[in-house]
Amino acid sequence: MTPDEVREATAEAVRAAEQLSSHLERLVQRMGLLLPAEPDALSAWGDDPWERLHALLRMFEQLFDLTSRKLFRGLLVMSGETLAGLSAQNQFRRVEALSGIASADRWIEIGATRNILAHDYPTDPVARAQRANRAWADIPDLIAATRQVISLLHSEGYA
Repeated sequence: MTPDEVREATAEAVRAAEQLSSHLERLVQRMGLLLPAEPDALSAWGDDPWERLHALLRMFEQLFDLTSRKLFRGLLVMSGETLAGLSAQNQFRRVEALSGIASADRWIEIGATRNILAHDYPTDPVARAQRANRAWADIPDLIAATRQVISLLHSEGYA
């Protein structure tokens, strides 16, 4: 991609991340009385709370992926970094060094939650509650990190 194409793609990703993080925040407000949840309470939910939880968990995955794969890479490329051969964790460390996120280690932890959401589908009530509560606990840091990198992209004129 040319530098202009990278800038354009990153700017589009910024707009998408801004919309998604705002939507996720609104959903967090709606779920605030239900989460964190005990397994018994989760098992007693009707369809509406389950649908909102599913949407919340899916948006978590999407925002993590959008931030990691589009915003971080756009920042790194436009900052002159070479991505070839650079692992995801090393990309996160470079983004931290550029002040795009507060902590690469925390971002890696959030990524572990994302992987649980994407690949584990428990039916046991305890495991389901643990999965939901883990994502719930990580959402504020996910949104804050996304907003931090967006702010940096704007201040550097990359978006």
